Amino acid sequence: MSSVSASLQAVPRRQYVSTAAFHTRFFTYEKAAVVNGVQRYALEQVSTDPLECPKGHILRENGRKLIKGVNIDLNDPNTTANEYTYLVGVIDTTADPAVSGFIDPNSPVFAPFNTDKPYFLDSPAEAEDATTGLQDIGAPVYTRGDVTAGGQITMGSGFFNQYRAFSEIPASSTLSTNPASTSYMVGAVILYIGALTNITLPTTTQLLAVLGTTVGSSFTFLIMNRGSGAITLLAGDGNTTFDGGVGSPALINNATTGNFIVRVTSATTVKVFRV
Repeated sequence: MSSVSASLQAVPRRQYVSTAAFHTRFFTYEKAAVVNGVQRYALEQVSTDPLECPKGHILRENGRKLIKGVNIDLNDPNTTANEYTYLVGVIDTTADPAVSGFIDPNSPVFAPFNTDKPYFLDSPAEAEDATTGLQDIGAPVYTRGDVTAGGQITMGSGFFNQYRAFSEIPASSTLSTNPASTSYMVGAVILYIGALTNITLPTTTQLLAVLGTTVGSSFTFLIMNRGSGAITLLAGDGNTTFDGGVGSPALINNATTGNFIVRVTSATTVKVFRV
């Protein structure tokens, strides 16, 4: 009984779902020329057509592996200066007929599909979600940690739900005078309930202490004006400027909300966009 169990556990179960066209990340590993008596090998694309390797394909590990130091010539055929350190063999079970090759399992175009599925079940025949009616593709993410994306975040239909800090400004005329506390503005909903006409933003230096100096870095915040009259946001200094799609981007009328993006425009300047 134990020998049967052991043999079943050895069956590869790990699978991946492609999150983008992966024709440049799906390789064969074949013999190439003999150089100085040494048999060389080469990685080549399984296909050059993105339509043959689109997002949503299911790739199942087949047990083969290529490891730098054990296997030679693991250079990327698209950028030969780059060398892979670890590739796994997979079968594209969504393709008809199925196609095998090697992928980098940590590539940003592949996500884990599931980890414990019997090998004899057909991957493409997935159930439909009872709530949405859509075919199951991949697992959701629920984490208390950070989510860092080096590329884009793409959504279909639905909403981006952001849990925001919530602050009230009952009487203060300055959002922050302390660089360490300026971070409370990041993604915040700020409720103004006072009677002022002007509210001053943190200084550019304080904003850059939160954003860093990389051009394009940004954060958003909202101000809900529930005070007795219109308020105007004032720059903390001359290196912060306003822009946006409204006539007076810094003016927030009574009983309205201003949605703002704070963006680094140079190592010493910041622009606040009203959106």
